[in-house]
Parts: sequence; C-alpha cells; structure tokens
Amino acid sequence: MSTIINQSMALTISNLKSLRRRTWISLSLVFSVAMVVAVLLGFLAMSNGCRTSLLQAGSKNIVIALGKGAATELGSRIEPSQLHFLEGAAGIATNAAGASVMSPEMVVPVDVPQKTGGLLSTLSLRGIGPFGLSLRPNVRIVDGRMFNPGASEIIVGRRLSLDYKGLALGERLTLGTSKWTVVGIFDAGGSVFESEMLADIGVVQTLFNRPNLVESVRIKLTAQEALPALQSMAADTPQIGLTLRSEQDYFAALAERTSKLILLLGWPLAVIMAAGAVVGAMTTMFSSVSDRSTEIATVRAIGFSRRAAFAGTWIEAMILTCFGCLIGVGFSYAVLNGWTASTMSADHTQIGFQLVLSPALVTKAVWLSLIIGAVGGALPAVAATRIPLRLAMSGRTEIG
Repeated sequence: MSTIINQSMALTISNLKSLRRRTWISLSLVFSVAMVVAVLLGFLAMSNGCRTSLLQAGSKNIVIALGKGAATELGSRIEPSQLHFLEGAAGIATNAAGASVMSPEMVVPVDVPQKTGGLLSTLSLRGIGPFGLSLRPNVRIVDGRMFNPGASEIIVGRRLSLDYKGLALGERLTLGTSKWTVVGIFDAGGSVFESEMLADIGVVQTLFNRPNLVESVRIKLTAQEALPALQSMAADTPQIGLTLRSEQDYFAALAERTSKLILLLGWPLAVIMAAGAVVGAMTTMFSSVSDRSTEIATVRAIGFSRRAAFAGTWIEAMILTCFGCLIGVGFSYAVLNGWTASTMSADHTQIGFQLVLSPALVTKAVWLSLIIGAVGGALPAVAATRIPLRLAMSGRTEIG
C-alpha cells in the first residue's frame, strides 16, 4: 500500500510541475469551477438572506388576522363589522384607556423608480392604524418624525430611502394620482419591514379610492398562550370568521415560499453550469494526459502501477477543482456576502434584503465542486492507465 501511495504522490507532483505547459487550459477548468461555485452561492445566499429578513420581522406575541381562507394579504378582505366583533375579545391586549391594541392595515402596490438606472420597481405602501407602529417593536424612526394622522405623509424604510428616487427625507413624490411627503426614515434591524412605506390607513383608503378596505389586522396578545383560544373564537364565530396566525408563523411561511422559489431557479442553473464544468474538466485532463503520455508510459515501464497512473491524473483534477472552488468561495464572501438584493413576495411587492452566506451553504457548493472534479477527472485518469507503452515510448501521443 505504501508503494502505491508513494508512486501516486510522485506522479501527482510531476503532473503539477508540468502545469506551466498547460497554463491556459488548466485555468479554464479553475475558472469554470469558480463560476459554478459563485453562481450557486449567490442563489443560496439570496435565499438565506430573504429568509433571514422575513424571520426577523416575526413575533410570537403579535397576531396577523386575515380573511378566512386567505394565505396572504393580497387575497384577504376584512369587513368593518368583523373588526367590531373582534374588538374586546379575550386574549387581546389593551392600552391604558382600555382600547384593544389592534391595527387594521392594507397594502397598495406602487411603482417607484430606482436611483440606479431609473427602472420602476413595485413597492409596498402600507396603510396602518394608530397602533401600527407600536405593533412593530423593532421599527424605530432614525430621521425625521412620525406621519400625522389624516395627512398625506409617509415614513420610509431606510433601505428604500437609499435605493429609490423621491424617498429621501423631505421629498415629495407622486404615487398613482396622489402626492405624498416623506416625513420620516425608519430602521427595522434589517427585517422585511424596511422594504415598506407606512402611512395612515384612512388617507391611503381615500387617496387610492378604496374606502373601508382592510386586508389584515395586527393584534397584540396579552400572552403568547392566548393565541389558540383566540384562533378558535375567531374561526368559530360567524360574525368574525377570520384566520389568525402569529406574526412569526406568518413570516415563516412566507419565507419558505419565497426561498423555495429562489432555489427553484438557482439549483437547476447551477447544475447545468456544473455539467458544462464537468465537460471542461474532462477536456482539460485529457489534454493533460496527452501532454504527459510519454512521461506516464516511462514511469509505467519502470514499474509504476496502473492505479498510481490513475491516481496521479485524478488527484491533479481534484487539486485544480479545489483551487477553483477556493476562488469561487473567496469571491462570494468578498463581493456577494452582504450585497443588497430584492425579490418579489407572494403579494407581488418588492422585498429588500442582504445576501447572507454561512458555512452550511459553502459546504453545499464545495460538495458540488468536488463532484465536478471527481467526475470530470475520472475518464481521463482511466485513459492514463491505458496508454500503449510502445507507442508512447516511441514519442507518439495516442491514448488507447
């Protein structure tokens, strides 16, 4: 066994020393693997970042009520009478004046131009009730002030104010046929809330001609344990008939759907690129075997085994692959990690987030790159064991 290992090591070192004769074709293998790794990590980081942004917004003590059967706000409708019967229900927190801490809300998709390129993106203008901001404990105004009830004023997520035109503090913008003034910029700790603009629900209903439209209600619980009883009451009372979920569960489901959609696009693309990289690896390593056929035949003639010839070529492929993987991972951490991106939510509005890499994601990309090297280097390595000694020793480079 030690003899085979020594022979394999000797052939591998010899192969690596001869790389300068095949610099460009070897670099093509390294580059193709690096591209596959970077593309896969880009999609994985996008999925992870989107999930993280959504989950950061969730709280177990806040409940989101939707119309019966609705999975998202887009397909939900809640009548004023339903809100009336819901107020004062057991398990709902109240303020010092005895009012139920609830925020009726609605979302209007609006088009806003990006600062870079001027392309229009669909953003969320959310109308909230008087308790809307207090039901978002991780939201704090960092510049300006809260909007005044009854005024066409908005506060904007910090991320939006950086990326879109007309959303800086003090600016006026037109949304549809209505005009608004940005009076505040808020931070939400990187959560999905930073992808929204907030305004008074009554003003949003009036200016967008949607009187009394409520799509969801945010509710503060007296305690997390009060949710099951409140859910049963809301579902079983005909006058209410709402579906209640904790904010954490709601955003977890939304994160699952959105991240799956991203991965549904990312993995097939990465696999297709990986297949191309395998072909490239084979081409590179067949070229390597052809270039070294005389050397391989010589060492075989003096007693090196077929297994050593196989291992020397296969290990060379794996080393080049690992080098490409290292470059791809390094590029991803240097350029992609923390990069701001956006995608469409289930409500067809923009969700902004940062790409987030993790060791678990890198491990997946590493395994894919190792498969590329293992498969792409296998056939050329077999070919190295089948070089006709007579033809090779006479200086010919045919591979049998």
